[in-house]
Amino acid sequence: MFNSIRAIFRSRHQTKDSVSFRDQDIKDAVKTNRNSLLSIDNWIDEAAFKKSWFQYGVPDFIRSNINKKISTSPTYTDYMVVLARNYFNRLNYLEIGVSVGKNFFQIMRAFPEGEMTGFDIEEINPILEHQLTLIKTDEWETTPVSMKKNNSSLKTYHHGNQSVHYLCADVWDELSWARLEGNKYNLVFSDALHSPEAILFEFEMLVKYKLLDEKFVIVWDDLVGKMKNSFFRIIKKYHVQYNIQDTYLIQVNGWIGEHEGPHSVGIISNFPFK
Repeated sequence: MFNSIRAIFRSRHQTKDSVSFRDQDIKDAVKTNRNSLLSIDNWIDEAAFKKSWFQYGVPDFIRSNINKKISTSPTYTDYMVVLARNYFNRLNYLEIGVSVGKNFFQIMRAFPEGEMTGFDIEEINPILEHQLTLIKTDEWETTPVSMKKNNSSLKTYHHGNQSVHYLCADVWDELSWARLEGNKYNLVFSDALHSPEAILFEFEMLVKYKLLDEKFVIVWDDLVGKMKNSFFRIIKKYHVQYNIQDTYLIQVNGWIGEHEGPHSVGIISNFPFK
């Protein structure tokens, strides 16, 4: 099935296995992001981890490396910063699956203005929250079928001239997605539930609540096995509606840098990268 979907898509488009950026753009993004990381010594709040549902999505083999410095080898965070700087006048960013916030924090720090939204079943990591100024909190009952048993919430913060939102809710809860209606995101990063069904559902929610801007880039982490099937299903189903022009499946380091193997990352855009 996966090969047939890929063949149908490739009859019209070519999925690329690398992204070309100007060397200086990458160097600038790496410098910005590494400087941001130097400002946080420890990303693990023990009390928050003990109360979390899924240990913030941090497995044991990553936890021991989470605070280690990383080299100048590019990460997907660096790539996203370059893409946003090159193609968007103002960033409106959605991250699905924030974990401890290390990737979210770097992108937030790279753009002095704009809108930032994180979506995760876990409460915002206190390490990340300490960088923000809370403006308001809205709470509601979580759907009874969710694994999350406490209230869901949408918190709004300021970070300099940025507006930052944190949606603490189950990504399977459609009513929580409805809370984002009215936003138009031009950069979306999916790193929550790594399953074929989850990334299909996420995209359906982006479509249903009209959350994609006229010009957008979507990035998926860990596209392995049947998740690649879902990646090509999305493209096949929506490439006409959204005029999807560039698609990539690349191998690149994640937010742990060289302390973890390169990830299989999928990227789509409705405009060509130059």
